[in-house]
Amino acid sequence: MSDSELPPGQTPFEANPEHDTIRIEGPAPRSGRGPMIAVGIGTAMALIIGGGAFAFYRIDPLHLFRAGPQAAEAVPADALAYAAVDLDPAATQKINALKFLDHFPGFKDIADVQDERDDIRKSIITDALDSLDCGGVNYDDTIEPWLGNKFAFAAMPPASGSDPEPLVAIEVKDRDAAKEGIDALVNCADDSGASTSDFGYSFTGDYVVTASSQVLADQYAAEASSRSLADDSDFKADMDAVGDPGVASAWIDIAGLIDLMPRGMLGSGDFGSPVDEQGLIDLIKSKYSRAAVTLRFSDDHVDVVSAVQSDDPIDINHGGNEVVGLPDSTVFAMSMAGGSDAVAQSWDDTLKAARAVDAQIDDQLSQFERQTGFNLPTDLETLLGDNILFAVDRDGLTPAAINSGGPGSINAGARFTGDKAKLDALYDKITGLMTDLAGEKIPFSKADFDRGLAVASNDSYAQTLADLDGDLGDSQNFQSVISDAADQDVVMFLNWDLVEDEILDSVGQFGGGTSKVVDNIRPIRAFGVTADTQGDYTVSHLVVSVDG
Repeated sequence: MSDSELPPGQTPFEANPEHDTIRIEGPAPRSGRGPMIAVGIGTAMALIIGGGAFAFYRIDPLHLFRAGPQAAEAVPADALAYAAVDLDPAATQKINALKFLDHFPGFKDIADVQDERDDIRKSIITDALDSLDCGGVNYDDTIEPWLGNKFAFAAMPPASGSDPEPLVAIEVKDRDAAKEGIDALVNCADDSGASTSDFGYSFTGDYVVTASSQVLADQYAAEASSRSLADDSDFKADMDAVGDPGVASAWIDIAGLIDLMPRGMLGSGDFGSPVDEQGLIDLIKSKYSRAAVTLRFSDDHVDVVSAVQSDDPIDINHGGNEVVGLPDSTVFAMSMAGGSDAVAQSWDDTLKAARAVDAQIDDQLSQFERQTGFNLPTDLETLLGDNILFAVDRDGLTPAAINSGGPGSINAGARFTGDKAKLDALYDKITGLMTDLAGEKIPFSKADFDRGLAVASNDSYAQTLADLDGDLGDSQNFQSVISDAADQDVVMFLNWDLVEDEILDSVGQFGGGTSKVVDNIRPIRAFGVTADTQGDYTVSHLVVSVDG
């Protein structure tokens, strides 16, 4: 049935059986937007998004373990950004989140937790209702009968002007109760002097959608019923790249948001050269098209997983990441495998981006090469080689060693793996340049191995890096935050357990409220970051583990 065939007085939205519409009297939408009640009443009910993992603690771990649709089903497919919190994820996520957060003694105080069965939604929304001071409107009677566990915020394309439109989607258990409760909230807001003219809501599936006007709420509900973000092939591929959804997730159309940016923001480049803004924008969009992220719990760690999609990805081929061969006494390590490949494939685009901002960049690079003797990108490819690794060891990392002023007592250094002859030549070139600049010989120790060289603060640690026969990759603390280390492009690791006593003891000496801070940092075990290119995606993990 076309719009012209609808019964008199009926809109296309009202004719769609997939959603219901509730209209609130008020002025027509304005071209200039004031404060949004959509980020008022709607966000007050969805404030849990900002609470994230901490708020999760207060949900009854035995309550509603069912699997269900995600809030992306209530968001139109043309959304530019999306963030959601699921207070009812898989049962294992509930249990793991509770176990993880229970390691921090101050958490219950921060979250105002009296009992793990407390409903976080009740405390947040009750505070909001108290500020409105409306008799007869309360959480138990007005909100709880219909409020679900899934919430989302989305940025939609501009309806007018250049700013994205906000959308809030809230899961509902009972539409009739939701209509009654939301109307009571609207009336309460009106009676309290808050304007509700910039607020509208409509239903689609198991969700109520709120927006900055009734027209937009109706439109978004209809569009989500027809084709939601959850149906979009790009969105599904991006979320698949980060794996199973956890308690919170987010997604962003980077290219779409870039298109909304006003042009001319970059102005002129260095030395007044014109900026090829469109060229730079097109390059960024091709390299960073979309991104997704999710937050997952295990009982002893939290994992923030992100995936950035590229229309023109770098295909890095490398051997095993060498970080796994460091000693298990390593405090900090950062290692990159396949760096030479990455530079070779990205150098032209890097220059293109630099030229877009500074037309003089080629002259500046030529001058740098003449003054230093370096050849770019060839020397940079040599330096990064097959693997480049930086590390600091626990042995020697004592207050006495640190305060001695001599770097030789601290075990720190770097290992370079690749073309041995080219690395030696580059080492001579760099150390010669540094010696000329400093006026004296740089106190580095160098150790050679078949495929490269190691440079460190003393002879012993330089040889340790050259031999690289340790078992960091098999250590428990390393494995608590890093998975498949040898296969990763980039690995960064901090073994907090090895340095926490010295650091926290020194912090505790300041007294005051620092003891509580120390108590809530001490459970941390280690930090880990990995990044790996997988087809069109660069997938990264940021992991924090806690003591068992």
